Amino acid sequence: MVIYMSEDTSMAFLAKEDDSGKAFALLTVVLLAGLAFHAYTFLVVKNDEILNKYTVPVFSVSYQQSSMQGSDSMLIGDGETDAFQLSRDIINADESLMMAKIIISVSYEETSGQIADPCDEVLAQIPPNGMIADWQHPDNVLSDSNDDCETMDLVVHVYPGYSSEAKQEEGESAEHWERIWTNSTYGSGVLELQVSVETNTAPGSFLPGSDDDDEEINVQWTVELFEVDVQAVAPSA
Repeated sequence: MVIYMSEDTSMAFLAKEDDSGKAFALLTVVLLAGLAFHAYTFLVVKNDEILNKYTVPVFSVSYQQSSMQGSDSMLIGDGETDAFQLSRDIINADESLMMAKIIISVSYEETSGQIADPCDEVLAQIPPNGMIADWQHPDNVLSDSNDDCETMDLVVHVYPGYSSEAKQEEGESAEHWERIWTNSTYGSGVLELQVSVETNTAPGSFLPGSDDDDEEINVQWTVELFEVDVQAVAPSA
């Protein structure tokens, strides 16, 4: 009688018939060792790679601040308007520095020399054009006027969203956050300050040499600048 062995006879059966189960035991050991190796690779060796793949990157964004100052003066006649201009080229700011804010102080004194001569009327204004800036910023001061010789401070915020405070950002890349704060378009162009004068007549102005037909206007400016620094923050354990 011929006994046929089916092709799907288990290896365990063959091992038991051939060598009393020694081959099966060896096969089991090899199988367990393979599973252990893969588990070690997945849970230990690949652990950091897996965590990094699903961890959102965090970046520290801070700013190095600086400023530039200067002054000028204008002699403006009665009923006339003169202009003072400011730009990146004029102040000679380094290309790596972004413009954050511009502050312009306009001051004057009554210079006629006449007794009891009141201060002249002075109007200072910055048209919202010429320079690319954050013209809609709520803290902008684009015009002021007085007739009491008080200093007028005008303010233009240039770089949108800039507050000088360090912050942490999640996601994207360091290059992404650097690009946000290195857009040199903001601050390009020419900012213009227009100053108008209307002189006030002193009592006794009918006397010879008592005409008050011009005023010296002093302009002091400060340009606040910044440079961004972006650093990756290690995820907390």
